[in-house]
Amino acid sequence: MTKNTKSPLFKIALLSISILLMMGPAVSTTVPSMTKTLSHESSSAIEAIVSIPNFGLIFGILIGGFLAIHWGAKHTVLLGVAGVFVFGIIPVFTDNYIILLISRFILGVSFGLYNSLAISLISEYYSGNELSTMMGYQSAVQSLGNSVFTFLVGYLLMFSWHASYWIYAIALPILFLFGSVIPNSNPAETTNQNGQQTKAKQRVNLQVILISFITFFVFGFFMVLTVKLASIFTTEKIGTASEASAVLAVYTLLAMVIGFVYGKVHKLMGKTVLPIGLIVMAIGFVGVSIFDSFWGVTISVLVVGLGYSISSPYLFTLVTLVAPQGSKNMASSVMLIILNIGVFIGPIWVNGLASLMGLKSSASEMIICAVGLVIIAILVILGQIKNKGIVSNN
Repeated sequence: MTKNTKSPLFKIALLSISILLMMGPAVSTTVPSMTKTLSHESSSAIEAIVSIPNFGLIFGILIGGFLAIHWGAKHTVLLGVAGVFVFGIIPVFTDNYIILLISRFILGVSFGLYNSLAISLISEYYSGNELSTMMGYQSAVQSLGNSVFTFLVGYLLMFSWHASYWIYAIALPILFLFGSVIPNSNPAETTNQNGQQTKAKQRVNLQVILISFITFFVFGFFMVLTVKLASIFTTEKIGTASEASAVLAVYTLLAMVIGFVYGKVHKLMGKTVLPIGLIVMAIGFVGVSIFDSFWGVTISVLVVGLGYSISSPYLFTLVTLVAPQGSKNMASSVMLIILNIGVFIGPIWVNGLASLMGLKSSASEMIICAVGLVIIAILVILGQIKNKGIVSNN
């Protein structure tokens, strides 16, 4: 199949799989209605139906890397997207708790199969400013998917919680679009000096590990804000939990806009985009901790989101640039696994650290996040000054 990477259709097909990646959390609003139907199950058991895809995701990332090497990137993506369609809509047809739980776990595995490929495939076809632009689009498309599917779930919920799970049917046209446009490739193959295709030994280097741990903290800190914001609104009498959710929804829209213009931002700021993004996030966290008004906290959250939205595409781009030849997908996989662990335990360890320091307020946890981000930003700047590869790529 001939590939025209400049074609809008090619770019749309390549980015289309990313719109599915944020669908997991979109159905969290079905829990109250689901609890009424599954009244014999505990509330924590019902919540597990929504959260268990996160565990399946890690297994899927591990399996996806193996399949991509032995079966090809395109076939692995198609298997994952097909899994999203089949196992995503199973809740439409059943009330059986065990079936729901298993199908949701396999849904997470399906997402994981192509999660890293959604990133590494972009770096396979693009480079330079176009790579940065496409990475920004990838981030924007994920945010767009989150917003659109959250809205659709709310609409379909008026009919029944079962109906809400029809949102996963969008995977079917994406399956055909990606399958008909994107050629198959092996992420482990490299071209030697004689122009022959050879399989590179899969490995990660120190730079990939360091970048992965930066994402561990950046995404973990951001999750602390996401988890604690409703509590801050209610305990500080700033607003209601629903208003806190609305603020996060506005952030999602902001992230989408920034994603679409990220290529220009990166072209303007170069490698300084990462430390600047981290410092902007830190300023936002400080604002959340010190303001006690609705607009003060809201603006601070958006400042955090601004920094986060310019930092994360850079990290996803950088990890593919510093990865050993033929190991871009493995590097992305390692990064995503460490990132998801950070998202899961971020609120836990930050809360534990605050307790050890005798700090009990949510505001103090925001300060811990701010200090952590400033430390990371300083280390990144020092790395740039010393011209280390982890931060010297534009």
